[in-house]
Amino acid sequence: MFQRKFWILAICLSLLMMTGSAAFARDMNNEDLSGISPQHHKYVFSVLGGAAAGAGLGFILGGGAKTAKLAMIGGGGVSTWYLHTHPSALGRFHDWGMIGSNTFLGMGIGWTICDCDNGLIAGALLGGGGTAAWEALKSDRPARNAYNKVKP
Repeated sequence: MFQRKFWILAICLSLLMMTGSAAFARDMNNEDLSGISPQHHKYVFSVLGGAAAGAGLGFILGGGAKTAKLAMIGGGGVSTWYLHTHPSALGRFHDWGMIGSNTFLGMGIGWTICDCDNGLIAGALLGGGGTAAWEALKSDRPARNAYNKVKP
């Protein structure tokens, strides 16, 4: 057992040495830190903030499973709100983001209402499935215009 841990540590250190020497070959400049600002990653910071706020509320209300339930509701709710108000967010993955957001929101709500695993599964199916159906059936003007185009 000790030998296995030793070899894992040795491999990790050797990989760190190989990548570390290449990373420190030049001086750091402003370009190294560009793109790390919360302004450039508003969606991620919003979702993490909503999940943290929900988890904090769950911890105040008694901890345990309530923390996970309210973190799912907070993160899923903020993600859904953000994607509704920013239709160009996530680019071509916007619809998948909506499905994932509402899946987590439904899981949190179902688990909170039922307080059982069946509520968690039902919430995931209702939230994700309902959103997938909505995204598939919503009005898609560019596709409709391309389909109804005059044929030569």
